[in-house]
Amino acid sequence: MGNTDRVKRKPVVKRGSTPPRFAGEMLSVVSDVMSVEHLDSVLQKIVSTVADLFSIRALFISVLDENERVFRIRATHGYDDAKVEKIKKITHSIERMRKDLDEKYKILDGVYFIRPGPEEFAKSDEPFYFNIQDITKPRTSPDEWHELDYLKLVFTDKDGSPKGYIEIVEPLSRNVFDKETLEAMQIFSQLAGVAIENAKMFQAQVEIAKRSRFLADIIAHDINNFNQAVTSYLAMAQNEEPIPNRAMKYLDRASSSAWSISELIQRASKLARIEEEGARNMGPVDLGEVLKESSSEILREPFESKVAIDLALGNHRYFVQGNDLAKEIFVNLLHNAVEYDPHEDLKVDVSIGEFSVDYRRYWCVSIADNGIGIPDSKKNLVFGRFNREDDSMPASGLGLSIVRAIVEAYHGLVWVEDRVPGDHSKGCIFRVALPMTSAK
Repeated sequence: MGNTDRVKRKPVVKRGSTPPRFAGEMLSVVSDVMSVEHLDSVLQKIVSTVADLFSIRALFISVLDENERVFRIRATHGYDDAKVEKIKKITHSIERMRKDLDEKYKILDGVYFIRPGPEEFAKSDEPFYFNIQDITKPRTSPDEWHELDYLKLVFTDKDGSPKGYIEIVEPLSRNVFDKETLEAMQIFSQLAGVAIENAKMFQAQVEIAKRSRFLADIIAHDINNFNQAVTSYLAMAQNEEPIPNRAMKYLDRASSSAWSISELIQRASKLARIEEEGARNMGPVDLGEVLKESSSEILREPFESKVAIDLALGNHRYFVQGNDLAKEIFVNLLHNAVEYDPHEDLKVDVSIGEFSVDYRRYWCVSIADNGIGIPDSKKNLVFGRFNREDDSMPASGLGLSIVRAIVEAYHGLVWVEDRVPGDHSKGCIFRVALPMTSAK
């Protein structure tokens, strides 16, 4: 723990003791340690795993703080809460790290066994020790672990620069580790280094996503506030008399655009929620009931045309794995079917049938319209975001992005076909296939 410049003894590597459980158990825990999650969770898994695999009484992990260029202790094992609080306040400088990584302490690549003398004990390191009175005792055997001894397992970046280390403070046996154990520790520390770097990158992406979501929420809130003010002023202007017909036309367009902005904000917020929470709280959902509710919602909208939705559901019940977002799929698809049909009297046909892919069975909902259709060259594009190459084409905006996001969260399929094969101008059939499930 303290400075080690005056230590001249070469580290001792003892052979012959029975190592703890290695290959089999190490493989069984690698998947847990390598899981991509928050850094602190990964670090705590690593210290617990090292303690269990190698029978360690006390250890900790220190990670390089890139901003302050010091090594900070982020996870511990074997200490009570009072000591952990003190230990986590201790930092180690890069210069201190260099001293510990002197070649005279090196056992294997990335493995260093430091054995200071009592004169090198530093008061600041006191929280690490269990028996302070033993630091002045002489070493009776090179095979015995002394109170001042510690083992560093260093992990580096791809350029070989230290990014952190696992420090073994005391083994349960109070014996120096044999060569086989040290080699296993070396392998594990390398895996731990990869896991830690993955976790740091994951955490950085999470922080970016949080900041982006925070900024998006602020922007959406402020734009919505301004937009409400605009629509209010437009409504006031439209109520003024007399208004020339030409001016009224522009006011109507401005009002319609303002309401479109509000709708876009709501859809963008909804899409962000779906991408974040799409697969939560899943359970059996009855597609027939979802389609009835979705149709009723569409029929309540004030369309200029007369709208009819024919639900061919039969007496069967169609259960799929979903959640409360399921209705969003069909409200968006039905809304598109109506919005892009230029007829005065329009009809949308909805049916459900079976569908299979590689022995997996789906309920497939088909929504057929008589609208303007989608050319073959654009059928693969309509489920993307903000497809505005042609404003007359369905899905200019976020509606079908919402459909795709939910269907993918449900492990389903969604695509579009011509209602009349080979003639896209006769309308579309949107198909949504969702995996079958039972009612319970």
